[in-house]
Amino acid sequence: MKLSKNFEDKEFFCPCKNCKKDKLPDPRLLILLQELRDLIEKPIIITSGIRCVSYNKKIGGYKKSPHLEGKAVDIFSKDFDYIKLARISRWIGFSRIGLYPFSNSKFIHVDIIEPYPNESWIKNWDGDYIYYKSLEEALKIAKNDT
Repeated sequence: MKLSKNFEDKEFFCPCKNCKKDKLPDPRLLILLQELRDLIEKPIIITSGIRCVSYNKKIGGYKKSPHLEGKAVDIFSKDFDYIKLARISRWIGFSRIGLYPFSNSKFIHVDIIEPYPNESWIKNWDGDYIYYKSLEEALKIAKNDT
């Protein structure tokens, strides 16, 4: 089912085989994703959308992850710099942005959750999360380490 001009429901579904595929993303998340897609004029690939509790636990996701509520996605766009994607995402209104520069395909996490106490983070080579008060702080580190 088409949810917006460029996104379908199946792109957001939990990849596990056990849960129902009936949960949809928060409308605010979808609006911002479509706005991001329109601005960059390139497809956005959702690598992780809505997750059920058991799948989230299996992959080591945060126990209170906004992915559980359809309020977060992990994304990238081929041939589009992930740092630029992060900056545009923040500019259009995503409240928290996580950077994953050390994965096979550099991607970002975007969500619509209140940014308290941190607005951004980086998952480093060791798999540890380092938290930052602002996206710009995180981007300074990401640019130097990649």
